[in-house]
Amino acid sequence: MYRWLFFALTVLLTQELQGQDGAAAPGRIEQIEEQRSEKAATLTGSKPAETGGITSRIGHFASLAPISFDVGGLGPGAGPAVNAVLRKNAYDGHLPVRTWGHLEIHGFYTVGTGAELRNISKDGVEFDLEGSYSDSPQLNYYGPGQDSSIHNRTDFRREDTLFNFRVGFATHHDMTEACRVGGLLQHVGPGTNERLATTQSVFGPAQAPGIDGQSSYVIGGCLAQFDRRDFPEDPHKGTYVYAAFDRYYAASLTQFSFYRASVVAEQYIPFLNRKRVIALRARTELNPHSEDEVVPFYLQPTLGSDMDLRGYRRYRFYDENVLSLNAEYRWEIGSGFDMALFFDGGNVYHRPRQIGSTELKGSAGFGLRFKDLNQRRVIVRIDTGFSREGVQVWLRVPELF
Repeated sequence: MYRWLFFALTVLLTQELQGQDGAAAPGRIEQIEEQRSEKAATLTGSKPAETGGITSRIGHFASLAPISFDVGGLGPGAGPAVNAVLRKNAYDGHLPVRTWGHLEIHGFYTVGTGAELRNISKDGVEFDLEGSYSDSPQLNYYGPGQDSSIHNRTDFRREDTLFNFRVGFATHHDMTEACRVGGLLQHVGPGTNERLATTQSVFGPAQAPGIDGQSSYVIGGCLAQFDRRDFPEDPHKGTYVYAAFDRYYAASLTQFSFYRASVVAEQYIPFLNRKRVIALRARTELNPHSEDEVVPFYLQPTLGSDMDLRGYRRYRFYDENVLSLNAEYRWEIGSGFDMALFFDGGNVYHRPRQIGSTELKGSAGFGLRFKDLNQRRVIVRIDTGFSREGVQVWLRVPELF
């Protein structure tokens, strides 16, 4: 009941606050994106002919609506969702405050609030304080490792309360850096999907570490992001790299402490007047720790989603380390409409040194992209993936990767 009350209040107040504040003052990152878009728009032959197509009109309407809707794929933790964001700018835009909510089918929801302190120096230093609560009542777990069976599908619930303080630096036109410290409180219990067995009834602590007890965490680390894509929400050319290193310290159960190194790299190669694009993406997540420590199963990286191994079910594979590779060939077949062929490879590993020691699992398929040409963004993505375990159809609005 309370989450529905939150959404109702947010929707009612958003219109009023937008009328009071006018246009929000852009921060350093927003200014960089505006400059990049203006520069890309001047490139000859890079922009398709503008039309008053239906996809552009839909995208324009969605950007003005006080609430938004999306589809984050299919399966547990995804599906149709409604979002609401309440924003207030204080001190001439130097102190933006926001409150948000995200509600999905099957009772998945997130609520949070945060405040930023930005544009306070020429060096682009920003401070961000944020708190959120998430409830995921139907998450699937198939067992540990790459040899887990699709027939061992179980259901668990995870609740996360996160507090985060972040300091960001825009040291270069295309580079952002940040460091953070925060706290994470978690609770794991039986899932609410009555058609599946609960994870607690099938797997013990040996197969699902942390199933019998959860710890609160103190998290600290830094990240760097390099972005030279022409249009971040519909890239045709450029490079994107994200790297982060964090320490997860388990305050109450120290055997669940670990380090986490995450890297994502993307490369976009255009040809034939940018109407054809080869998109390459690689992701790895490593979680090193001492011999007497272990990563709880509910914090382990997974494979199987609309982003990787699209021929497998969501959250199909769990383990402490992961490697994912994607390759796509996209071509424009009409104004605001692209098609794509893709191949995904990847696997999970118990130790970082095991990466590359076994054959990658693979999936292949095709997809459709519907675009808003005015805002240079993808507003609908549909992918169909094939694997040895069957066929998966993914519908996502609006992110491309």
